[in-house]
Amino acid sequence: MTEPDDTEGGVPRSARWLVGVVLVALLVPGLAGFDVWPLTGWRLFSLSRRETQTNWVLEAADADGATREVSLEELPLGYRHAEWPMTDLLGQSTRQRDEVCEALLAAVADVHPATVELRLVRDHQRLVPEHGDWVVAHDPEVFHSCQV
Repeated sequence: MTEPDDTEGGVPRSARWLVGVVLVALLVPGLAGFDVWPLTGWRLFSLSRRETQTNWVLEAADADGATREVSLEELPLGYRHAEWPMTDLLGQSTRQRDEVCEALLAAVADVHPATVELRLVRDHQRLVPEHGDWVVAHDPEVFHSCQV
């Protein structure tokens, strides 16, 4: 049996080559263990999950001491993924922590003008059984704070 020609209505050879190149481009980084965005996002799906997960939370305080959690979705679009730079703060200097905190404080103060202090909180969460259901237990830890 002969392979169909590009002109005989079969699948063109160039299409087969394209599919082969795309498959290699997706599989090699995943198997080798490195990410070449936008081709792969293997790390997002392949990291093992532990019993405890840590999320970064913004906690705003006003002048009378009342606090509220600020969702990143409330902030302007440029701050929606602020959890990523907050995660990088663990090994950073106090000056760098202050810079990130003050940038977030400015955005939070635009949305909630009464804010006088912003706390960057690491919320350690774990699933625990309670009355036959699974609930999330929170263990917040204030990591850094800045004031107006």
